[in-house]
Amino acid sequence: MVSRGYSSAFSAALACAGLTFCSLNGPAAEDVVLARADSLRQAGSEQPGLGNPVVQRLAENVYAITDLYHSAGARAGVNAGIVFTRNSVVFIDAGMTVASGQFLWDLASARIHGHEQVFLILTHHHADHVFGMRVFEDRRARVIAHHWLATELKDDRGFYKSFITRMMGWTSQQGDEILGDVVLSAPDQTIEGDYVLDLDGDELHLLYTPGHERDELVVYHPSSKTIFAGDALYEGMPPNTQFGGPAEWKSWIQHLERLKSLEIRTIVPGHGMLSSESLIDENISYLKGLLTATPGTTLQC
Repeated sequence: MVSRGYSSAFSAALACAGLTFCSLNGPAAEDVVLARADSLRQAGSEQPGLGNPVVQRLAENVYAITDLYHSAGARAGVNAGIVFTRNSVVFIDAGMTVASGQFLWDLASARIHGHEQVFLILTHHHADHVFGMRVFEDRRARVIAHHWLATELKDDRGFYKSFITRMMGWTSQQGDEILGDVVLSAPDQTIEGDYVLDLDGDELHLLYTPGHERDELVVYHPSSKTIFAGDALYEGMPPNTQFGGPAEWKSWIQHLERLKSLEIRTIVPGHGMLSSESLIDENISYLKGLLTATPGTTLQC
């Protein structure tokens, strides 16, 4: 059964959107992660490749980070997540730049004491979600992703960064200044479909949700009723469908439909503001409209 008691929390999220950091569950001053956010923002205010990150506490041990740097501009800002358990910390996505990855790590370090297991879950292989991964690998984080992501990244050798640099019309120096010293590699652990990561009795459900890309994962945290959607869900902009056609869009709809069976309080989309479960139907409606407008296709999924 889907939770309907979300409106007050969602309103609080909207009220917080223009702030450096805020909490949906109590005063920010009581939270060491939120306290760290402000100092990091001030220290990195002139740093290329950081963006204008906003940190929000969704539950006692769950954080959303929105508006990290994106080469397409502030309206396309990248989102990420952090979940703490008793002896572990899990990062969901790494941002588009090394500066973004470093911000996420430094943010969490307020609660990292050296004995924790560290995980990085990558929702898919696109640059804006993986280019910061070296920060976590340098600290021996265990990287988990779908096996198709491994196929995309295993032999990168700097090609992807060069491609983005050329696409943006940057010089090599500009690419280095903005993106940082990007190093991509295959994950430590790959999955084929849905997977449950059990950490100290707290579960994260990695749900295979292809459509935007064939390696797309959604991360669901049942304890806080939070979905970290990657690019399976978009807020404030239409879903990016350029990497597939009608067959992929139908698959996308099918996999979004099953998310509706989850109990959801907060959705952290890959881009855009925090949202509620209604975002799922909004994205499904857009994809169905696209299918209807495409000659020779039907809505049957």
